[in-house]
Amino acid sequence: MAWRPHLDLIDGELSNRVPGKVTGWMRFFRSGEQPLRVVFDLEGDFHEDIRGSDIVLKNEAPTDRNISLARDGTYMDGFDPVQRGTVGDMTAGLPLGTWTEELAERLKAQLEVAWQENGITSTELEERRRAVATDYAAKITAGELYYPYVQYPYLEWYSDNGRVVLELDPSHITVIRPEIPPTKKSPQELARDRKDRAKSFGNFMTGMVQDLSEDNRREGGDGNVTGIVIG
Repeated sequence: MAWRPHLDLIDGELSNRVPGKVTGWMRFFRSGEQPLRVVFDLEGDFHEDIRGSDIVLKNEAPTDRNISLARDGTYMDGFDPVQRGTVGDMTAGLPLGTWTEELAERLKAQLEVAWQENGITSTELEERRRAVATDYAAKITAGELYYPYVQYPYLEWYSDNGRVVLELDPSHITVIRPEIPPTKKSPQELARDRKDRAKSFGNFMTGMVQDLSEDNRREGGDGNVTGIVIG
């Protein structure tokens, strides 16, 4: 399961001014203890709505998530004060504008890179191209807004604590943009970012299944663990 300390968040700052790096700090509320200050050293980038920017986080009413979970102690018990690892999906939930033909072509180019890497060819490739073209054309016609991930602030990363997710209210985040916007990434670079995020999630799931398998063996089982994990 993922850590979800959004209720515990007090404040913080994250920076993606250095390409391929996210650094900064956050403070988290702990019942009966001083706030936990955490520093970040992550590999990767924010999504395109805030890539190259700094973000400032502020929660006016932090609390300990264990209260809502009806648990004793603090939810942040065991959380590493140094978070080293990789960036997952990090977005402020801001649109990049409405769907356009130019945007659709850029996104198609990213998909073509992924399809080629996955060895998709022939009939299946043409079917996917048609389905995507139809979907994108409908969005353009409807004048929909394009969001690079979700429509609200979402901060995800992977560290020694596993997967950590903060789902926040827009009022909790302020974006400070650089004077010179970062250079647009190529379709290949964006496709590689997506692949890296998928790899991080896959590694997290593999590690979680291995841990569950070891727990099963300690309890006298055969170590075989199957099922669906949500979180």
